[in-house]
Amino acid sequence: MDWTEVQVTVAEELEEAVANFFHEGGGGGVVLDRGPAGSVLTAYFPPKEAPLILARLEDYWRELAGLGYPARGQVATRQVAQEDWAEEWKKYYRPFSVGSTYICPSWLEPAPAPGQTLVRLDPGLAFGTGTHPTTQLCLRELAERCRDKTVLDLGSGSGILSIVAIKSGARQVTAVDNDELAVRVAAENARVNGCSFRQVQGDAFALYAQGDYDLAVANISYQAGVRLGEIQRQKKTTLIVSGFPLERLEEYTRQFGDRVVKTACQEGWVCLVLEAG
Repeated sequence: MDWTEVQVTVAEELEEAVANFFHEGGGGGVVLDRGPAGSVLTAYFPPKEAPLILARLEDYWRELAGLGYPARGQVATRQVAQEDWAEEWKKYYRPFSVGSTYICPSWLEPAPAPGQTLVRLDPGLAFGTGTHPTTQLCLRELAERCRDKTVLDLGSGSGILSIVAIKSGARQVTAVDNDELAVRVAAENARVNGCSFRQVQGDAFALYAQGDYDLAVANISYQAGVRLGEIQRQKKTTLIVSGFPLERLEEYTRQFGDRVVKTACQEGWVCLVLEAG
């Protein structure tokens, strides 16, 4: 399958807004590269979806203008073959650390500092490189809270959160995603890291509602976070939820603030920890 690359160049103050647009639009492998011309954000979409994304982007510029951001971005597109996409994307992915976790692309030689937990990762077309602020926020909270716990990874993508949970001492991990490709990618990443966890292709919301877990983590979207928050009202599970920008924090806490025990922010994105009442 070929892909449409959508590349947007904007002023630095707009990069969070455009990253959020791509993230909520389902862009695969969203990449940020800062240069002298501005912030360049790149995402990949199936060719049939690209025209709708571009039309929505035009509407999004108008919304931003209404909020006082008059400058629109420069947009460029091109078609990328599947095999070329894989190599093009790898140019942007480098090793990095999140707390005590060192994440390294599987095709590079790792160099973790003493005491760091090594995670080898090849996300492929599944969401979850570890570079996005929401993923890093979830990684920190998960690593601190998962020891000896049963963990449910909702919308597991590449499997990065499940792998970190296992390596941080979780007793048992279940990863669920509705995308067959994501399940395959997570299985391969688990193998590379010598990890074992239960994988399910299916409805994350139903699995959370029906299951019994100590800790659940979801880095999906605002709407998903609301649905999971409603489910969590009936459960004893600790819920780590992210995937939406700081602008929506007040709206979320109006509904679930009585159970929010921690709020963390990074680069305009937010992560909350909810405890059962």
